[in-house]
Amino acid sequence: MNKLYNYLVKDGDAIAVGASAVLFVVFGLGIYLGSSSGGYSLSDLTTMEDLSQVNCFNPGLWTMIWMFFVATLLMLAGIIWDIFRNFRSGSKTVYGFVGVIVAFIVLYFTSSHDTGGRFDAYWAKDFGITETLSKLISAGLYSLGLLTLLAFVLILVFEIRGFFK
Repeated sequence: MNKLYNYLVKDGDAIAVGASAVLFVVFGLGIYLGSSSGGYSLSDLTTMEDLSQVNCFNPGLWTMIWMFFVATLLMLAGIIWDIFRNFRSGSKTVYGFVGVIVAFIVLYFTSSHDTGGRFDAYWAKDFGITETLSKLISAGLYSLGLLTLLAFVLILVFEIRGFFK
């Protein structure tokens, strides 16, 4: 396990960038070839009235969904492994994860759903956005903003701290 860890520390960034480049090319080729085999060009998508038969995006979307599940499983396995290996640092990860979940729940219950003005179109039956879904979207966006701001502040703090060490 140490050899794998050392290898990933040394070449992990290159592996991640290479894998994402390969997946980007596969996704792009899937869209191009899928639209060609479907009998339409990509520029026709904006003028087509019936988009129910457009499935050129499916391979990339399914790849993304599977990668999400694999990444989640690997993350959870890493957390569990870290807890057993070093309880002190592993427990901090669990506390952080629980903190993110609690923040999302708080943001969900404090989010409001707007009904009127510029948001009237979203409440049409075609979109299928309910009050619950609207609050989930708001909580997700607020969580994204909060975590982005927190990450930015922490990066600044640790860089400044590292500069003076």
